[in-house]
Amino acid sequence: MLDNMNLRDIGGSLTTGGQRVRKGLLYRSGVWQKLKDADLQLVKSLSIQTIVDLRSLEEQERDPSNLPGRLKVSLPCNIDKMTRDRLKPLVFKRDADDQIIRIIDSVYADMVKLMVQPMTQIIRLILTPGSLPLLMHCRAGKDRTGVAVAMLQWFLGMERDSLISEYLKSNLFLLPKISKTHKRVRLLTLGLIPKANMQAAFEVREQYLLTTFTIVEEMFGGIEAYFRSGGITNEELCQLKMALLENPDERV
Repeated sequence: MLDNMNLRDIGGSLTTGGQRVRKGLLYRSGVWQKLKDADLQLVKSLSIQTIVDLRSLEEQERDPSNLPGRLKVSLPCNIDKMTRDRLKPLVFKRDADDQIIRIIDSVYADMVKLMVQPMTQIIRLILTPGSLPLLMHCRAGKDRTGVAVAMLQWFLGMERDSLISEYLKSNLFLLPKISKTHKRVRLLTLGLIPKANMQAAFEVREQYLLTTFTIVEEMFGGIEAYFRSGGITNEELCQLKMALLENPDERV
């Protein structure tokens, strides 16, 4: 997969029930503005049919994504302004990284409710004939996309440690970019923004996903109840597992 896009296949992992999540059906990534020809050909080879954009409409208008897909679906989860407003007082403050981490954690807590309807639509898209392979993305493919993927993997029965490990892989993509961005920002701000603040604001942490799981369990009663709160039926939940999990006789 393409590390510079945080692009990867969601499938391949085993569930606690011993089934494997099917590969080649669901992908995740960050936004794509510029792709080398070789990268574009690789992406096209995935034969992606549906692109789900989780960014706010403002983000989508500001940075249109160049995605090769038959159907492009906008399912905004509007956390960008919320995050900026909460972080603004701390950007230039020294030794503020712990406070920034708490703020990002609070954004994840609020994101649980904001993601109910996008998740409902994603599930129904997955179940729509001809919609797969499907790719979902946000800006960096780490927060909104990370939560959406984690919820699906949780529902499918992936072990918690594997699920968290998959979520944290975004840091392999992000940390080099944070370093480059910080150098550019230091020049523009005369070095006033501490590097620790930028790293705290942009990297993903295990506690953010654990906060998400806790809110889903305490407010909704678990992941299946969470999906049902958006209108997903028990029949659709069964169909979702059938669509995304291999049958034992499919194993090689």
